[in-house]
Amino acid sequence: MAFIFRNKFGLPSLPPSGTFKHSTILITGATGGLGLATAVHFINLGATSVIITARSNAKGEAARASIETQTGTVGKGIVKVMLLDMSTLASTKQFADQIKREVKTIDYLLLNAGLLNTTFQQGQEGFEETIQVNVLSTALLGLLLLPWIKEAGKGKAHMGFVTSGLHRSVDIGTWPQNDVLGFFSKPQNWPKGGMYGTSKLLEQYVVNEIAKLAVGKDGKAEVIVNPMCPGMVKSDLGRQYKTGAVASFGVDMIMNIIAKSTEGGARTLVLAALAKENGEYITHYQSDADYKIAAEESVFGAKGQKMQAEVWKEVLAVLEMEVPEVRTITR
Repeated sequence: MAFIFRNKFGLPSLPPSGTFKHSTILITGATGGLGLATAVHFINLGATSVIITARSNAKGEAARASIETQTGTVGKGIVKVMLLDMSTLASTKQFADQIKREVKTIDYLLLNAGLLNTTFQQGQEGFEETIQVNVLSTALLGLLLLPWIKEAGKGKAHMGFVTSGLHRSVDIGTWPQNDVLGFFSKPQNWPKGGMYGTSKLLEQYVVNEIAKLAVGKDGKAEVIVNPMCPGMVKSDLGRQYKTGAVASFGVDMIMNIIAKSTEGGARTLVLAALAKENGEYITHYQSDADYKIAAEESVFGAKGQKMQAEVWKEVLAVLEMEVPEVRTITR
């Protein structure tokens, strides 16, 4: 009960008006839910350029109209829509290349796009779909844009990854010691409770490694990289659980009781743009000390660190084979 109360009502305060004056913000997956609510906050706090991504023009334009209406910025040209399809590495690279060509300055890159499936789905490139989007494509996007954000952000920018607190309790003791990505891309190995928590732990490993690459030769971060969890939020991410009228009613009832609004959850995503410590896991419903205790087995302990090294090696092997450019960034 204490967790539910902290999650729903222990909301952090937004920074003062004008905090992000003249800022350029890029948010992936912002056609609804947390991403859209985060875009609204940034504009209300002074951002003058907010780029959102969508998987289709129709969804992107609808999101743009909603954001402009909520912020009173219709016709001001603050919101720009760009198409991003993370279902393949090739389409993800196309987006990264476009960003590097067209966007010359950046203050905050928020990698928010993700996928939650309730049944096994094979991705186009042979990996389980959630792993493809939440892990491989997210890793590729972060890596390809890392050199760009260091330069375009003039050493002061932030790169945020929306993960999930579910990664804290994933039992890696049941995982294989190698070919982890291949293992979870077989339907017979679909985890009890679904792939989402597992994919978010894999993503957490990736973000931890990208944070290391953000540090320059002088030991200082050239871009501040942070994973974050907004807590339980009532958004459209869990729409696949709504398989019928009864299921939809049940999901909505539970979310109404325990989850915060997207506006409340988006506050954490906004505040991460002000983080001072590279690599810090950001959440506002749990202290840093308590988080490290909760994630000791899966992340911080010897087993977690060994698994992180193995997963990172596998992720890089996949990415470098498809996108050789990755080698120049990680070596």
